[in-house]
Amino acid sequence: MANGNIQTPDEKPVDAFKAIADTMLEFRNEMDYYNGMGTRIARRTSFIIKTVFAILAISSIYLLYMIYQMSSNMTIMTTHLESMYGRFGTMAGDMREIASLVDSMGNSISGISTIAGSMTEMDQYVSAMRGSVDGMNTSMTAIDNYMIWINGNMNEMTGRMAGMSHAVNSMSYDVNDMAKPMNSGPMSGFWPTGR
Repeated sequence: MANGNIQTPDEKPVDAFKAIADTMLEFRNEMDYYNGMGTRIARRTSFIIKTVFAILAISSIYLLYMIYQMSSNMTIMTTHLESMYGRFGTMAGDMREIASLVDSMGNSISGISTIAGSMTEMDQYVSAMRGSVDGMNTSMTAIDNYMIWINGNMNEMTGRMAGMSHAVNSMSYDVNDMAKPMNSGPMSGFWPTGR
């Protein structure tokens, strides 16, 4: 035991300093190990975050493209619907013309003495009615074609919406799969699982 500055031969101050130095060296090695582990975790986290942002950017561009395609299809569909309304208006005019011709036929057959002339007029009216009916048939055929085209566009839009849903689900699965390394290893208890 030392009294002041006097030390006995039993004391070994060099061994105490060596033990302290060894302890500090071991502490430094542990700090270097944890620093390296933290650097690896930060690098992995940065990679995951960059990947997620890249996927979100690609998905946003894809969604904007799909919205643009849907807008274009809606514009074309609106044009065809307007054309259909025009065809309906033409059909209504043809129906009014047929009604007028039928009224004229009724007036023509009212006089017995003028049946021959009325029959001639009736033949003309029937010819005119036939032309109107042909016009109506043409309008109905055009409307059927427009309906088939619109149905095709609706099926295409449904398929694209299903593709968008599949892309979003796949992105969610990829994000969960990339987050698995964060939920394993020495920091597994630190990060929330999100489930």
